[in-house]
Amino acid sequence: MIKRLFIYVILLLSASATIAQQSDTLLLKLSKAGKDTNRVNLLLQLGHYYLDKPEVSKKGLDSSLYYIQSAETLSIAISAIDHRYRAIIAKGEFSTVKKDFVAADKLFTEVANYYHKRGDQLKEAQVWQTYADYMPYADLSHLSIRRNGYNKAYEIYKSMHNELKAANALVGMADVDLNLGLYDKTENELLSVIAQYKVLRYSKIYYGYHLLAETYNRRNLVQKTLIARMDCVNSYENDPQHTVSEGILYYYDLGAAYRHSKFFDKALVYFQKTIDMAVKIGRKDFYYNSLMGIMDSYTDLKKYKAALVELRKLSERYKSKSPREESIVLSAQMRFYNLLHDFSSGEKLAPASKIVNNKVYQDLAKDFNYYAVNDFIKISDPLLQHYILSKHWGGLAEELSKLETLLTTRMSVDSKLVLYNDLFKLDSANGNTLSALKKFQRIKAIEDSITTATNTKQINELAEKYESEKKDKTIQNLNNQSTIQKSNLEKSNLQRNITFGGILIAILLAALMYVGYRNKQRSNRQLQIKQDQINRQNNELSALVKEEEKLLKDKDILLKQQEGLLTEKEWLLKEVHHRVKNNLQIVMSLLYSQAAYLQSTDAIDAIRDSRNRVQAISIIHQKLYSKSNVATIVMSEYVAEIVRHLSDSYDCARRGIRFRELIEPVNLDSSQAVPMGLILNEAITNSIKYAFGDDGGEIVIEGHLTNGETICLKIADNGKGLPVDFNLSTTSSLGMEMMRALSKQIGGDFEIQNDCGVVISVKFKVDHSLKSVVGKLVTT
Repeated sequence: MIKRLFIYVILLLSASATIAQQSDTLLLKLSKAGKDTNRVNLLLQLGHYYLDKPEVSKKGLDSSLYYIQSAETLSIAISAIDHRYRAIIAKGEFSTVKKDFVAADKLFTEVANYYHKRGDQLKEAQVWQTYADYMPYADLSHLSIRRNGYNKAYEIYKSMHNELKAANALVGMADVDLNLGLYDKTENELLSVIAQYKVLRYSKIYYGYHLLAETYNRRNLVQKTLIARMDCVNSYENDPQHTVSEGILYYYDLGAAYRHSKFFDKALVYFQKTIDMAVKIGRKDFYYNSLMGIMDSYTDLKKYKAALVELRKLSERYKSKSPREESIVLSAQMRFYNLLHDFSSGEKLAPASKIVNNKVYQDLAKDFNYYAVNDFIKISDPLLQHYILSKHWGGLAEELSKLETLLTTRMSVDSKLVLYNDLFKLDSANGNTLSALKKFQRIKAIEDSITTATNTKQINELAEKYESEKKDKTIQNLNNQSTIQKSNLEKSNLQRNITFGGILIAILLAALMYVGYRNKQRSNRQLQIKQDQINRQNNELSALVKEEEKLLKDKDILLKQQEGLLTEKEWLLKEVHHRVKNNLQIVMSLLYSQAAYLQSTDAIDAIRDSRNRVQAISIIHQKLYSKSNVATIVMSEYVAEIVRHLSDSYDCARRGIRFRELIEPVNLDSSQAVPMGLILNEAITNSIKYAFGDDGGEIVIEGHLTNGETICLKIADNGKGLPVDFNLSTTSSLGMEMMRALSKQIGGDFEIQNDCGVVISVKFKVDHSLKSVVGKLVTT
C-alpha cells in the first residue's frame, strides 16, 4: 500500500515553488541571459529542476548544487542581496535532500534571522515553512525540527492576521503530529483547518480533507476514512486550478478506501484511473502501487485468471524496474499461482522472488514511509504461502527469520497477524510444540484485541446513536409539557392582568408626573452650575491661548535665529577650508618654483616629497568645502585621490606600477583623515621609489572596518622588500619616523614587515563611522 508523500502537497502551498520547466528550455534562456538578476533566477530554477524530481540521482544532485552555487556567486558579484539569500535557501533545501541537517539548519536560520532583522515577517515565515517542507516527512528523529519550523511560521502568520497562510502552516503541524501518532490532536487541528478554509472559501480545501482521511485511516476508522476521501476528491474536482500531479494521490487513496470498505468494483475503477494518470505524468511509483491495488481488487473479486492476463499486460509498460517494482509484479504472479494451485509455475518464480525481496528488505532501513514495513510483509506473503503449500519448510524458515526482525518496527496489527500465523505453521510442521503454542497464544491475543477494538467501536457508535435518540425524545417531551404549561399560565395571567392593569396604570401616571416635576427642578439647578463652570473655564482658556500664542511667536524667532547661526557657521567653516586649501596650493606652487632652480637630485626629491605631503592635506580641505558635510570625509574617495595624484606625480603608468584599492566607504573625521593621508603618502611614495625595478609591480591598499569601530589600513607591494639589516626601532628615516609619529597621534598601532614585499599596517579606532558597504575592486 502506498503512503503518503504529503510533502508534495505541502510544497504546492509554498509561494516559492519552482515552475516546472524542461531543462533544455531553461538552458536556452540561460544562454541568452546577461549577468543580472534574471540569470540568477534561471540558475535557481535549474537547481530546483534537478532537486525537486521525485527520484534524484547523484548526477542530478551534482547538477543542482552547481546551478545553486553559480546563482549565489553571481548574486554576490552584482550585489543582489535578496537573490543571494534566495540562493542560500536553495542550498538549505539541497542540504536536507542530502540529509546534511546540521548544514541545513545553519543556512535556513541565517536567512530567517536576516529577514527578521529587516522586519520582513512574510519572508521570515516563508523561510521557516520551506525549511519544514523539505525535512523528511516521516523521519521520527527529525520530526521535532520539522514541527518547530511550521510552528514558527504559524505564529508569524497569526501575528500578521494572515489566516490562510496560518491555516496552511497548521496543516504542516498536523502532518507532524500524525507521524508522531497523536491522532486526536491531529484530528482537532485538521477540523480547525477545514473550518477556516470554508470561511475563507479556499478552493484547495482538499489538502485538509486528504490529511484528515489519513488520520482516520491510521485509526482504522473505515467509514470516516471513506467519507473524508470522497470529500477530498469532490473538492479537488471542484477546484478549477487543480493539477494531475495532485489528483493522482487523491484518486489512489479513494480507490484504497473503497476497497477497505468492500466496494471492490469502485476500487478497481479508481485504481485504473490512477494508472492512466501515472502514465500521463510519468510517475512509476504510483503506477506500480496502483497495479498492486488492481491486483488486490481482482483477488477480492476472485477473478484470478483475469488478473493474470491484466498483470502481464500492465507489467510490460516499463522494461526497466527497480527491486521494489519487480517485487510487486513477482508477488502478484506468485499470489495468483497459489490461488490457482499452479505450484509448478510458482516454483519457477520462487528463486527470483527470493532475490528481489531480499534487495527490498535491505533498503527498508532507508525507507521512512509509514507503511513501508506493512508493504514489504504484503509483498513477501505470496512467497511464504508458496513455501507452506509446497511444504518447503526450509525456505519458509529462511524467509521468516528476516521478517521476524521487523516485529519491533512500525507494523500494523494485520501484518503481525499474518507473520505470527506463518510462524505458527512453521513451528507446527517442525514439531516445535511449545514454540507453536506461544505463537498460537499470540495470534489469539491479537485477534482478541482486534475483536475488542471492533466491538468497542460498534458499542460507542450504538451508544452515541442511542444517546442521540434519547436526547431527541426528551427534548420533544419537554417541549410538549412546556406548551401545556404555557397555555394554562396565559389564561390565569390574563385575568390577573385585567384586574391589576387599571390600578397600575393610574399609579404609574401619578408617579411619572411627580418624577417629571422633580427631574425638571434638578435639571435646572445642574444647568446653572454647569453654566458657571463653563464661563470660568472659558476665561481660563482665553488666558492660556494668549500665553500660548506669545510662546509660539518667541519660539519662531529663536528658531530663525538658530537657523541663521547654523548657516553662518557652516559657511564660515567652508570658507576656512577653502582658504586653507588655497594657502596649501600657494605653498605647493612655491615648492614647485623652488624645485625649478635646484640642481641637486636629492633636494629636488625632497621638495617633491614635501609637495606630495602638502597635497595629501590639501585634498582633505578641498573635499570638506565642496560637500554639505564639513566635518567628515569618505575614506574610499580620499584614498582614491591620493593614489591618483601619486601615480601621476611619479609617472607610474609608464613604469608599469599598478594600484589595487580595496577600501570600504567609511566616514572619517578630518582630525584622523589628515594623519592617515600623510601615512598613506609616505608608504605609497616609498614603494614607488624603492620597491620596484624596470618591470614595475603592484601596490595594494586595503582599508576596512572591523568590530564596528576599528579601521585596519594596509599598504603592501610585491617589490624587493626591506633590507636584511632593517630595524624599525633604530632607523633614522624621516618617512618612517613620520609614519610612526602620525600613527601614535591617531591612537593607532604601526607595523612594517616583509611578506613577498613590504607590508605596512596601521590600526586605529574611528571616532565617527557610518555603515560600510561592500568595497569595489579598482585597478589602475
